Amino acid sequence: MRRLRAWLVRFGGLFGKRRRARELAAELESHLQMHIDENLHAGMSPEEARRQALIGLGGIDQTKESYRDRLGLPWLETLLQDIRFGLRILRKNPGFTVVAVLTLALGIGAATAMFTVVNGVVLRSLRYPDADRIVAIDTRFSDSGHEIPRVTGGDLQDLRGATDSFAAFSYYDGGGMGVQVNGGADFGGVYQVDSDFFRVFGVSPGVGRTFAPGDAGRSALVSAGFAESNFGSDSAALGRPLGIEGTEYEIVGVMPPMFQFPPEAQVWAAVSAVPENTNRTAYNYRLVARLNPGVSPKVADARLSSVANSLAAAFPDSNRDKSFVVEPLQEQLAEPVRTSLLLLMAAVALVLLIACANVANLMIARATVRARELAMRAVLGAGRWRLVRQLLLESVLVAFAACLLGIVLAMWITKGLLILGGRFIPGPLLADIQFDWWVLAFALAALFTSFFFGIAPAWQAVRLNLQNAINSGGTTGVLGGGPSKLQDSLVVAQIALSLTLAVGGGLLFRTLMALHSSPLGYRTDGILVTYASAPARTLAEALQDARGFDDLFARLRKAPGVVSAAGAMGLPAGEYGSNGSFAIEGKQSFSGDPRQLPSAGFRLASPGYFTTMGIPILRGRDFSGSDLYNRPFVAIVSDSLARQDFPNEDPIGHRIMCGLDSPKWMTVVGVVGDVRQSSPAAQPGPELYMPLQQHPFMASDTEVVVRTPDSPQTLIPAVEHAIRAVNPEIAVRFTTMTELVSDSIGAQRFRAVLAATFAILALWLALSGMYAVMSYVTAQRTAEFGLRSALGAQRGNIIRLVLGRAVGMAATGVLAGTLLSIVAGRLLSSMLFGVTSLDVVTYAIVIGIVVPVIVLAAAVPAWRASRTDPMVALRYE
Repeated sequence: MRRLRAWLVRFGGLFGKRRRARELAAELESHLQMHIDENLHAGMSPEEARRQALIGLGGIDQTKESYRDRLGLPWLETLLQDIRFGLRILRKNPGFTVVAVLTLALGIGAATAMFTVVNGVVLRSLRYPDADRIVAIDTRFSDSGHEIPRVTGGDLQDLRGATDSFAAFSYYDGGGMGVQVNGGADFGGVYQVDSDFFRVFGVSPGVGRTFAPGDAGRSALVSAGFAESNFGSDSAALGRPLGIEGTEYEIVGVMPPMFQFPPEAQVWAAVSAVPENTNRTAYNYRLVARLNPGVSPKVADARLSSVANSLAAAFPDSNRDKSFVVEPLQEQLAEPVRTSLLLLMAAVALVLLIACANVANLMIARATVRARELAMRAVLGAGRWRLVRQLLLESVLVAFAACLLGIVLAMWITKGLLILGGRFIPGPLLADIQFDWWVLAFALAALFTSFFFGIAPAWQAVRLNLQNAINSGGTTGVLGGGPSKLQDSLVVAQIALSLTLAVGGGLLFRTLMALHSSPLGYRTDGILVTYASAPARTLAEALQDARGFDDLFARLRKAPGVVSAAGAMGLPAGEYGSNGSFAIEGKQSFSGDPRQLPSAGFRLASPGYFTTMGIPILRGRDFSGSDLYNRPFVAIVSDSLARQDFPNEDPIGHRIMCGLDSPKWMTVVGVVGDVRQSSPAAQPGPELYMPLQQHPFMASDTEVVVRTPDSPQTLIPAVEHAIRAVNPEIAVRFTTMTELVSDSIGAQRFRAVLAATFAILALWLALSGMYAVMSYVTAQRTAEFGLRSALGAQRGNIIRLVLGRAVGMAATGVLAGTLLSIVAGRLLSSMLFGVTSLDVVTYAIVIGIVVPVIVLAAAVPAWRASRTDPMVALRYE
């Protein structure tokens, strides 16, 4: 009795009815005690009295059933019963269960991994206090609609006066450069920032302090990684000196690992709040600010518009048609990769839909094969809702198992995505890519996909024809052709969606191939690139470093295995470079409105650079050793600049002036071939080359290029030894031209590889869907094929009969997929290079692969059906 009472209390407590359970338990105890007392008075022993009392109540099981009903919980019991039955059914059909779970898990895993990246990069706020108030300020030109994420020094000073919208306002400038530390030199991400920079982000150093107003040119903060690698620990870095461009700074603080802005920053050097260059034509500075509480970006935009209007009136030559735009910093960082990630998220969502359709087909086939079982359950009293619930529960169980496996797969897939795409995702956003509650919620939401593939067979169960089902014996279709039509529709949808993904992946892959085969205008094989940063500050030091680089090039040309060596600032696909406007003597005035002047990329080069890089000299001469700082300035122009600004005349002998460092008239002495400067996807444009020796301050950061017939990496020890011999304080970093060009198309490679992977996965799912449907159809028509064979039908006739249906589904799917691909191709048009969104070759290749593969998936069951033994088939029926 105590055991029965305890069970009742536990059962009621499990479903939140503990009080009612206790009342029933007391009633049960009283009722049993009354029967026991009666039996005792009749002369029974205590044990016999209790036993007979329970028998009088119908036994323990019947008593439990009675009290479950009185608790009002019979539906919970039937639900648990259905779950147990569903688990037993899935366990008895391991083939179906494994295929369904793996299929869904692949879709859920891929979708969850892609969502993890999108969530960290696009949806999630930066990991700083009140990150939604941190904004960047860009310059927008209303006449062209062009927008750049920089401002001029003069505009910066005036914008700082609009601080009624901002709680903190700062600028930064810098990049990769040499750092002299611990008696040596190394490359690092070095940025010059003013004292308000860290207030914008609301982040304090992990050790030490931030900048004070008097720290300009004297103090620096370093990252935790920089402190660890150079000094052993954060605290050991405090008070230590480091050199940047000839200036010695003292480390006053170490930033925590979570602070990664700008993305590649390792050292932040304090500079004055007044920028060094205050003109209104050089866009050298990036602005960040923290909005005051309650101030929205739109309100700040309005305030900056007022400032822009005032500046346009005061400085019409430089500020006419110019305005300033406030943009959330997170959006600015995500902008370069947002479109690609959202596109890939849409692609993987299609993969998930295809997986759902695939499992829906499997569930329909299973439900149809189980038609007799469902009919018998209906005859025995099971209502339609009970049958529907049973099938939906089985779907949910499959989805739950697939979700758990998909989460595990997503962790691995996410790591692969970060390895493949981490090089072009900004560091502050890369750190936010992690599994969190939002990601888990997305994965668990995939449980709702159970309705996508569970509703269809459940709906067929509602329409069950009991008489046909019982008479069929489970060997033929019993739902009036309904499942076949639905299955065909699902297969057509899979083919259409997979074809769309395949065409998209094909266009992106052909874009990648076009980029690899694009004529660059320079050679990439056999060239070692060395970034070399010299710590020059004064003109004398800069001239000495420039002469040192000339000596270095001469040493390297004599080294074994070296064909040629030279230097540049502004290497194609490299990190350095500049651009701006220039004036041609007799045609333009350099002191006028810079927007009325032609523009070009500004590059520096040493003698022999064009030969080393394989850039042809079309007219005139190369730079020579006599093109020194104290000699007349010269320049070489690209063919595009010559055709654009010197139509129908020879540019050689003309003089040009630009604002690179010290504006002087330069005589054009040569014309060289065009190059694709930023990447293979960039169109060749006007370029202006100047001698390294005549621009020593810009030449302090030089890209040394060495050509060899062997592997470029074999030259690294010799080059490093030669540089240390010239100046041990020069920081160096090595790469190759092949790697630079490859990195410049990293985003295109990421898109192409993932799109191709998703397309292959989708095609495999469509293939398995077609195979499953045709296998089911041929199994259902076994007797028919046996009868046809008995009546004289040849194997070829039966194969054509089966394949005819498959070809019809494939043709419909290909037609629908082609129409979808045309629409999707237009969305991809901005990402394509060397190929159009309606590229006939891509469509032909994809269709030429998809159709035979899909038909082949149907051919296997068709061939199996053609070998049906008539006697076996008819006896089976």
